Amino acid sequence: MPDIAFWNKCDNKCVMCTNDPSFARQDSAQYRLKGQIKKMESYLAGNAVYAKNDGKANFLSLTGGEPTLHPDIFKLLTYFRRRLPGTGITLLSNGRRFSDAAFTAAFLKAAKPPFAVVLPVHGPDARTHDAITGVRGSFSRTLAGLKNLFSMRSGQAIEIRLVLHRKNISHFAGLLEFLLETFPDTSAYKVSAIHYEIEGMSQRNHRSLALSLSASAAAIGASAALVKRFAAFRLYHFPLCVVRKELRALCRVTLPLEDRVYPAAKCGRCALRRKCLGLMAEYRKKFGDAELKPVRRRG
Repeated sequence: MPDIAFWNKCDNKCVMCTNDPSFARQDSAQYRLKGQIKKMESYLAGNAVYAKNDGKANFLSLTGGEPTLHPDIFKLLTYFRRRLPGTGITLLSNGRRFSDAAFTAAFLKAAKPPFAVVLPVHGPDARTHDAITGVRGSFSRTLAGLKNLFSMRSGQAIEIRLVLHRKNISHFAGLLEFLLETFPDTSAYKVSAIHYEIEGMSQRNHRSLALSLSASAAAIGASAALVKRFAAFRLYHFPLCVVRKELRALCRVTLPLEDRVYPAAKCGRCALRRKCLGLMAEYRKKFGDAELKPVRRRG
């Protein structure tokens, strides 16, 4: 199933948001209950109406903006689950509204499994996290939201995402330590470390965010012992050749083919090519492909 822009407003101002400010300025009417249902029914009738992952049929991803701000969120979640009873649904949120226990209870009632909630934590403390979200207090509210979800869920999965860029990469080890201390039962959630995408606000803020894949992978590699303490840890947007050999099994190919490239001079001779993300197309425009080192043998 496709990625659906569930709502176009957000209460954070993340420096690396992949949306351009023009997205939030759109008329929200198209994202209201009737518009969303009409679009989904058109999709189920066989029409190509969504921009991303339109041809995939095994999941539904609800993105934003901030989906939890949608005025009809409970009605829409109920609708999607009724129309797609066995399809895995994932909702990407900044987590702040889940700090309200009553909202969380109502949400979980509508978000019947298979359902996953994905929340980001941008640093091990409020100073780091809030500087990235642009909102004071967002760190404490996101953590409170996570705790509510953990204590109140009934079968829903939880994923914590760590979006890596220059503003937080030096805190990576500290962030892992913080998660292990705060949420010690790592079997209860997944963690995904993601090299930031150069799109939307991250394109505009490139100078302050710029981080090479090799530097990002080096920080992860230096924290390999911490990474291995998590029951389920994944790496997104990393070419296999820049990642330490023992961590390559954690890498996932998550971007559509049109958003990635495989430079022939490098990837054409690599034994890992078939299972590798390659380079993000926008990343290559900014950084080139000198970091890629073809692997001669599988490993």
